[in-house]
Amino acid sequence: MTILVGYTASRESRAALDEAIRIARVTREGLLVVNAGPGGAHQHDHMVTEAQQRELQAVLDASGMAAEFRQYARGRSTVDEIKDVADEVRPSVVVIGMRRRSTFGRFVMGSVSDGLLRELDQPVLCVKDHPAQPTGAIGEGPPEDITAAPEPAAINGPAPAADPPPVDTPPDAGPAARP
Repeated sequence: MTILVGYTASRESRAALDEAIRIARVTREGLLVVNAGPGGAHQHDHMVTEAQQRELQAVLDASGMAAEFRQYARGRSTVDEIKDVADEVRPSVVVIGMRRRSTFGRFVMGSVSDGLLRELDQPVLCVKDHPAQPTGAIGEGPPEDITAAPEPAAINGPAPAADPPPVDTPPDAGPAARP
């Protein structure tokens, strides 16, 4: 499967990308990073520039994960573009960065993250930037697989009671014929 990441040139999006890389390492999934906005005369500051694309590609290459970057500027809203991509690739999870805004700020400015939470059918993971706490995506290698824990050592004490032997019942006998 694939993990879809909504990406802009922001600290929140970078935190979301780092978390998506961490999850992809554990689940062994690919990444699809999408940057979308209206484009044209309505060029938005969240559109990734060529220099930012090169930086992003360097991060994706260094991750060692199968990753793809797509950018859309076709005059549609960011929410509509990401929703269409999510419908196309059916990701296991959509990871987005989330900025802290007041209720009034969301009302006046709108919020792509709020729109994605409402519109997407797939699970959405919202990641906040927390500069004092690393996400765990940067390290010497993939995280340890905690699901492959060793078998427990023998437990001292009495052996568990054995199950009683099964009662033979003819195959076509109904529940009334069983003891």
